[in-house]
Amino acid sequence: MARLNTMMARALAASQQFGPAVKALDDAHAALASGTDGHHPWLSPFDDATLASESALAYSDLGSSKHALRYGERAVELRKEDRARSLTFSRITLARIHVDGGDLDAAIGVGTELLTADPGLGSVRVVHQLDGLGDLLGQHREYGPVREYLARFDEARRARQLLLADIIPSPRGGSR
Repeated sequence: MARLNTMMARALAASQQFGPAVKALDDAHAALASGTDGHHPWLSPFDDATLASESALAYSDLGSSKHALRYGERAVELRKEDRARSLTFSRITLARIHVDGGDLDAAIGVGTELLTADPGLGSVRVVHQLDGLGDLLGQHREYGPVREYLARFDEARRARQLLLADIIPSPRGGSR
């Protein structure tokens, strides 16, 4: 139920239905806290970290930066290093929230952690989300620290592309 309520909240948030989206998130938190969902071996785990990450995305869609930031930070905090891919997605979300909130230095701080992530950790989805973050930061290239970060980002992207060359099409061009 927590997963379904969260999916409903994300859909409502995407259509800017603030009240119903927040209610669905509250229901998701209550369902997860009740622990009645049980464990199903064929489902990926839906835990506090997953709910925090999805809540950050929903609140970000709703334009509620304070709540998005709180849940984004919580998602990163709750992610374990053994769930590296999930941690990467949570960090991408948190960096985007910082950019949207105008805190470019905080975005670079989180982004720097992304640069040190295992370059072999890859999927098309990870690469596309990282590219989206790079594009978002590229809009602020005039800010020196962003420009410096993007140079390091492009180097890390090239290394990741080499490792994933068999599954990801060639890059779409040069620097941002």
